[in-house]
Amino acid sequence: MTKVTIDEVEYDTDNMTDDQKGIINVLNKGSNSMSLLEHITQCVNAIQQLKLTELKKSLEVDDDKSN
Repeated sequence: MTKVTIDEVEYDTDNMTDDQKGIINVLNKGSNSMSLLEHITQCVNAIQQLKLTELKKSLEVDDDKSN
């Protein structure tokens, strides 16, 4: 017996039709996909920041060598 809460109303999935259960599955997959995409975005942002810092330090070293 799985419960689903929508607008503060609890529903038992055992009493749902196959179509309703299918909609719940699509909603769950969508939610999981959004979470994964948010994680990927955070990872890409972190790498971008690290690489920008790395480039800045590299350019400072190059500037020091040319002086």
